[in-house]
Amino acid sequence: MDEAVLRVRQDFVDTLNVMHRILSRMEYVEDMVAYCKCSIYLANLQENVGEFRNGVQALRAALGKVVEFREERMKRSLDSGAEENATTAMSITIDNKKIGDLEQKMETIYQTWEELILRKERDRVRKENSEAPLDEDEGDEE
Repeated sequence: MDEAVLRVRQDFVDTLNVMHRILSRMEYVEDMVAYCKCSIYLANLQENVGEFRNGVQALRAALGKVVEFREERMKRSLDSGAEENATTAMSITIDNKKIGDLEQKMETIYQTWEELILRKERDRVRKENSEAPLDEDEGDEE
């Protein structure tokens, strides 16, 4: 009896391992809950038969897929412009293009403010020295 149970258990491990490998190689897993269940069952069975390293690898692969799934969903919601989407506000993602655009806007605003501050400083120095202030066009050229 015990021998039959062990053989069947090993067959389950092999079957779940094949399912897990197929799902892991898919570019985008639609049913993430089923994928996670399969990974957890596989890791549990592998632990029971003594394949600890394979169990850890299965769980690590599942965690990577979950993170990838979350980032893909977040990117889709950000790209669609769904500002009313509650998950968008509570999620964190890194999108290098959007970060680059924000950095560019910040740099432009910084340069504009720096130019305005320097111009105001030059105008203040001219007033203190009792010089005539420059016209708008002349101030831009300076």
